[in-house]
Amino acid sequence: MASSGPRLGNRYIDAGANLLDPMYQGSYHGKTRHDPDLDLVLQRAYDNGVRSIISLAGTTKESEELLALIQRLDEADGGRDDKVQVFGTVGIHPTRCAEEFGEWIQGPSGETPKCIPKSEQHQKEIIQKLIAIANAGKTSGNVVAIGECGLDYARLQFCSKDIQHIGLRAQLEVAIETKLPLYLHNRESGEDLYSILSEYRSRLIFDEGCSGIRGIVHSFDETSEIANQFISLGLFIGINGCSLKTPENLATVNEIPIENIILETDCPWCDIRPTHAGHSHIRTTFPSKKEKQYIRETGRIFCVKNRTEPCHVLQVAEVVAGVKDLDLHEVLDTCCKNAFRLFGDLVKKK
Repeated sequence: MASSGPRLGNRYIDAGANLLDPMYQGSYHGKTRHDPDLDLVLQRAYDNGVRSIISLAGTTKESEELLALIQRLDEADGGRDDKVQVFGTVGIHPTRCAEEFGEWIQGPSGETPKCIPKSEQHQKEIIQKLIAIANAGKTSGNVVAIGECGLDYARLQFCSKDIQHIGLRAQLEVAIETKLPLYLHNRESGEDLYSILSEYRSRLIFDEGCSGIRGIVHSFDETSEIANQFISLGLFIGINGCSLKTPENLATVNEIPIENIILETDCPWCDIRPTHAGHSHIRTTFPSKKEKQYIRETGRIFCVKNRTEPCHVLQVAEVVAGVKDLDLHEVLDTCCKNAFRLFGDLVKKK
């Protein structure tokens, strides 16, 4: 339970989590520190007001694994109303595109191996596989977006720009075919991402009377000018702890209209630390223990230190409310409605 802060009656959403991460199985940097505790994490989320979570996939295999996890959770819950509901995305993270859309070739002796694009036929096969996974998830109501796709120029050591562009364009075709919203990643690549999305804009508008692309640019940490470019396309801006680190970040968040913001955690990452500019606005705290000291028996009381959970979306909301000088309930309510506008009502299909 939260040690301080409001007890809220309204439903709210963590619109970006990574529930497949090994940390929720007790593994940190390849070392097992405690027993799996995802069930406790999800219960703590519900106990603190979170009613829906959107978990992200980063590869084709992870997309399948995520749907399998969601199905197991649904079966274990047995349709109960007092459990958080988990939904998912289908897609390939830009830093993982080399694994799916590229192949490594060895140059002459002493030269660094080079990643080159796979054949167009192989790319088409990946597109068709993602479409099949997404459509299967749409049938159950468990898949709500295509992604996490996009561009990441901050970590080009994992995947070059040209392979990332191939992966992004392929997944835009998946979104066009499935008519699902985009779940977009952007790191130091805002201008190029905006340019490519603008190129596809007319094909990504599926509903009559809608003038914009349905999607979210998550974990946003660029300038308000870039944010406004994305908003002009119809996109929402996802805010989490990585969006709230510096005074410049907070100034940007203040300039983004609340009607364009969706709250997320990107857990188990992006915690809001005491050194971050946004930390002073936090009103709700969660007791924690280091992973080496954490055990399941106390997991109903303690979080793991620096491991973010869906319940921490409340802290993100508190920082946004503080920066914008808005009522916390207004922030939670508006951002929840924004998520519904993008992802639908987030109710499981019976």
